[in-house]
Amino acid sequence: MRKKRGYKRVHSGLKKDYRLFAIACEGAKREAEYFQLLESLSQRITIDIIEDKVPDTEMKTKYETKSAPKWLLDRAVKYIEKEGLIDEDELWFVMDIDRWKIEQIREIAELCKKNPNWHIAISNPCFEIWLYFHMSVTIPNEVKENCKKAKNKLSKLTDNGYNKDEYILKIKDAIKNSKKVDTNLNHFLPNKGETKVYLLAESLIDYVGVNDFNKFIGMMKNKSREQKI
Repeated sequence: MRKKRGYKRVHSGLKKDYRLFAIACEGAKREAEYFQLLESLSQRITIDIIEDKVPDTEMKTKYETKSAPKWLLDRAVKYIEKEGLIDEDELWFVMDIDRWKIEQIREIAELCKKNPNWHIAISNPCFEIWLYFHMSVTIPNEVKENCKKAKNKLSKLTDNGYNKDEYILKIKDAIKNSKKVDTNLNHFLPNKGETKVYLLAESLIDYVGVNDFNKFIGMMKNKSREQKI
């Protein structure tokens, strides 16, 4: 449920009481569920999955296919028109190499350069690479090369298969591990078996601060224990 957008008084005047992170996943349900879980990080943020706010039915009257940057960008613009986005808010395009051509990704990256609060976070070849880094700093070659194998391997990293709640507890490990092996730090495009999703995770955690992050982790640990009882 959306937090009511209000303002609080600070020394310099009025300031919005939370930051909006709007995320365009354009992928499987797994990505959306993962990021929505992060809304519990703090009352100081809210997270919108753009696909939920501007569903395909609203876009199909204009486009026959989703496999084009114009579809993704027009959905983002439509979202901004409906929900509002101010300078302090952040818009993120979370994308996979396996779903898009490099030229298409480059087109979106160029637009992000022109809009200070627009960002792009790519996984190569798929989002599962980011998830894999929650549990390991080493990515097997077969995972780097094949998304189907990546999903299969991911399901075997923990005893009960992939569980977003268990993975979110290790988000700081994922940031550290993926950043450590990023061989293209100054470019938006990660090399094979690497991901830039840590940039989004860092932005969220840095904004909410240590205290709220630790409370979130404590809450998730309690939830995990209750589920096992």
